[in-house]
Amino acid sequence: MGGIFGFYCREPRSLRDVKTGLKRLAYRGYDGSGVAYLEGGSLKVVRRPGHVDGLELPDVKVPAALGHTRYASRGRATLENTHPLLDCGRRIAVVVDGVIDGYEALRDALAARGHRFSSTTDAEVLAHLLEEADPTSLAGRLAGMFSFAALTADGRLFAVQRGQPLVVAASGGCSYISSDIASLYGFAEEAYVLPEGAYVELEPGAFRIQPAEGGPQPERKRVKELLYAEKAGFPHFMLKEIYEVPEALLRTKAALMDKYLRLASMIIHGARDVYVIGNGTSLHAGMVSSYYFADVGISVNVISAAEFPHYALENVGTGTVILAISQSGETSDVIRSIRAARRQGAVIIGVTNSVSSRLAIESNVYLPITAGPEMAVPATKTFTSTLEALLILAHYVGLHTGRRSQADLKALFDRIDGLARDLAGSIQALDGAAESLAGRLAARGAIYVAGSGIVYPAALEGALKLKEAALLHAEGLQLGELLHGPLALAARELLVVALKPVEKPAVDLYSKALKIAAERGADVLTVGPGNDMPAVATDRELAPISYAVSLQLLAYRAGVKAGAPIDTPPGLVKAVTI
Repeated sequence: MGGIFGFYCREPRSLRDVKTGLKRLAYRGYDGSGVAYLEGGSLKVVRRPGHVDGLELPDVKVPAALGHTRYASRGRATLENTHPLLDCGRRIAVVVDGVIDGYEALRDALAARGHRFSSTTDAEVLAHLLEEADPTSLAGRLAGMFSFAALTADGRLFAVQRGQPLVVAASGGCSYISSDIASLYGFAEEAYVLPEGAYVELEPGAFRIQPAEGGPQPERKRVKELLYAEKAGFPHFMLKEIYEVPEALLRTKAALMDKYLRLASMIIHGARDVYVIGNGTSLHAGMVSSYYFADVGISVNVISAAEFPHYALENVGTGTVILAISQSGETSDVIRSIRAARRQGAVIIGVTNSVSSRLAIESNVYLPITAGPEMAVPATKTFTSTLEALLILAHYVGLHTGRRSQADLKALFDRIDGLARDLAGSIQALDGAAESLAGRLAARGAIYVAGSGIVYPAALEGALKLKEAALLHAEGLQLGELLHGPLALAARELLVVALKPVEKPAVDLYSKALKIAAERGADVLTVGPGNDMPAVATDRELAPISYAVSLQLLAYRAGVKAGAPIDTPPGLVKAVTI
């Protein structure tokens, strides 16, 4: 995964212009960067692991160049895995954004035919497949959610869009390709958005788009100057990343590999006991997972990674499984806990957004959520993708316990697709509703966020988001606990943000608790399908994801209203490593 930027010009231009485009795409990945270019009739490549800022390019002018900034989703952040990736003859350079399903079978078949591989990424199979097949026919044979571009030694620059964004433009004798429109500012004034399944061939100063059969024509858009080009036009990274939730859900589903899900589920099913650990948002995701695992007949112990060494560690031994969750994979409490647990014989299953992290490296098995880079400190799309990964894992465990079938698994994937589609279609309306309600939150000195059943942990996460993004004092609690002390504050203009339960037995409690809260003077704001703050209607298992998006938008808009430093709340960092 990552960002793609390239050009093809009649007159040679500075190779360093590619770095300008890639720096604007750094939000899409910072695990590696590289550029392939034509010079003197040959194909040359410069690449390095790490942020694109550190990429040193020669001061030369070239007719064509193709660059990439990488987010490591399959294969660690090493030089060998950094794009562009080459074919056997080093005459085809490929850059990829996204994930390719079933790449291992493709790789094995190519190796059997004599192809030599130098990386552990799924992207490299494309370079070798292009040695044997035309790109237009190749695209239809591959599964997954990806786009790729290739530059060849004989002077071809082409690309295919299969689920990840690509735009093309032509101006001043040059043609351009990129992963987003904002990166083209200063290079072109208008761009064309490639539709799903489209193929494009770039030439000096021109391009030819071939839409998929029966598919839409490319959409023409104006390239505008954006104050925050790296935010793709959004005022804050947090808002941009909330809007990316639907796409991230699809990426997570595509990136999780069947063989590792089967291995992890077999380990959990055979465990003597299972501890789920994490901190902050990851801990809340772990709490939701306890409902998922209970549904398939497995009881798990959910504990803060900071608390784990103080009392749970003494019970760890052979037969114990630690399901460790960390978006960054670098959270010190998590790393300290898994190291101590391993010394006592535990097996570690890691769930992380960073495949090059210590958590991924030190786990026996790890599951990459592949949500994409997340720049804002308040976690958004990584939370929803983590919930999705844990739900899928629980269904795989259910295959062993007999509580789930292959048909159930397929139905789950279809339901995830449906939720992603519904969220994408509704997110602007949800954002508008959150904006209209923001004043009610920003004006309050104290907020309770209450939930019951499977959305109870989502209430805890909603309170955390209000603290992080809006700097508001918010407390998450179980809905019934409102009646055991907290309502004493109701007459002091308390705001109760109440999540409507999705389990029928909890609905009566919801109605009674809110009636009492209102009678005692509390301001009550409800969250759920058709409520004050709407949420996309979905089934019980996916409700925490749906509710999370609505709560994230509510917290974001409250932060804007309060004038809070949303992306960088004081005293907080993205990964707590102390």
